[in-house]
Amino acid sequence: MKLEKENEETETEETETEEVETDGEEAEGEETEEEVKENLKNFIQSETKTASIEALDAKLDEMAKELVSKFYAGVEAQRKAAIKGIKVQKNLSDQEVVRKWFTALRERDASTLRAMEKDFLNTDADRDGGYLVPTPLVAEVARFVEEYGIARRDMRYLPFSGAGNSRMLPALASAVQVFWAGQGEKKPSSIPQFKLVEQTLKKLVAICPMSEEMLEDPAIDIIRLLGELFGEAVALEEDRVFFTGEVDSGDQYNGVVVVDDTVEVLVGEDDPTAEKFGNLLADALNRAKFAVPRQVRNKGKFYMNSAYFSLLQRVKDTNGNYLIQNPTADTEGYRIWQRPIELLDVLADDNIAVEGTPVAFYTDLSKTCVYGDKGGLRVKYLTEATVSSAGESPTSINLAEQDMVALRISKRTGYVPLLPSGIAVVRLGTES
Repeated sequence: MKLEKENEETETEETETEEVETDGEEAEGEETEEEVKENLKNFIQSETKTASIEALDAKLDEMAKELVSKFYAGVEAQRKAAIKGIKVQKNLSDQEVVRKWFTALRERDASTLRAMEKDFLNTDADRDGGYLVPTPLVAEVARFVEEYGIARRDMRYLPFSGAGNSRMLPALASAVQVFWAGQGEKKPSSIPQFKLVEQTLKKLVAICPMSEEMLEDPAIDIIRLLGELFGEAVALEEDRVFFTGEVDSGDQYNGVVVVDDTVEVLVGEDDPTAEKFGNLLADALNRAKFAVPRQVRNKGKFYMNSAYFSLLQRVKDTNGNYLIQNPTADTEGYRIWQRPIELLDVLADDNIAVEGTPVAFYTDLSKTCVYGDKGGLRVKYLTEATVSSAGESPTSINLAEQDMVALRISKRTGYVPLLPSGIAVVRLGTES
């Protein structure tokens, strides 16, 4: 009995000592998982010789629970760290969102890019490659495209949805027929005659070289800068192809002045420098206005190059007054024959004086043509490509050699003329 009592006192003292040591360790900080394992090993080696079975079981249970708790805590901490690494903060400003997106794009951080697509973008199937552009930048590009682009602004906009890049659209081929019906007589049908026109989207690509410092500089409004650069370039190319493009010359579409079945109006002269050319052009525009259906005529516009508009501005009536007067208000714009004039410099200027050259057209684009696009802008980050120079630049740009980068933005877009007979094209030439 005495021996058992001494053992109990020794066990009590050791337990108290352990408690004191444990308190000290807790004050210094929690044990790591490896420290818990090492303590468990030491405890088993030292205590199995002296401790009772019950005490050993209790201690093992306690340390096992601590080990399991630390294991799950470690897993949860790793999970949170992983999520934090790719989660996008939703309270970022538009500028911060775009710069964060550019940083991830430059570092090829696919996790962050995908997370940003999920949080900020409307994603779709990535068939074209690259990553979707953040909404603030897309909106700015679209704003400048509409500001600079006449096709985007005036044509009827019908966005694409669903699979595929083509669709069939109904085009009005003849007017609705209306009848008077007497009492008791069979009411005749009033059925408009339609035909189907296929609209197909094509990929439009724009490449813009710049320095990384420009993308990183917080003093630069990166959204406005890129929005204007890409927006203006895309608008110019869409206008060129949608109005004057020729498939036979390698363009994706035949433009408004090239498609079949439009109404042709001849000026009566093929030399813009000829005397009275301005008067002949004014007369041709009047005939063009009344050459299209009334539904188109009522809200139509004249579209022409600035050079031919300049010739019109010099035309005087019999009283010596200029035919085209200055606008009475900033919002009114120039007009002739009571209809607005839209300057469209992708049309031929007076330096191209060949018989048959289209110099102007009259139509209501919202009734005769449909513009469409699909999905958002997609971008690729280029670091080693050679970018071809613009016409006025003497050399191409080797990105790697000149320590520059380039953004390659692409989108699906296209147009189709639904009612060519509602388009009157004014051309140089005389009646044969």
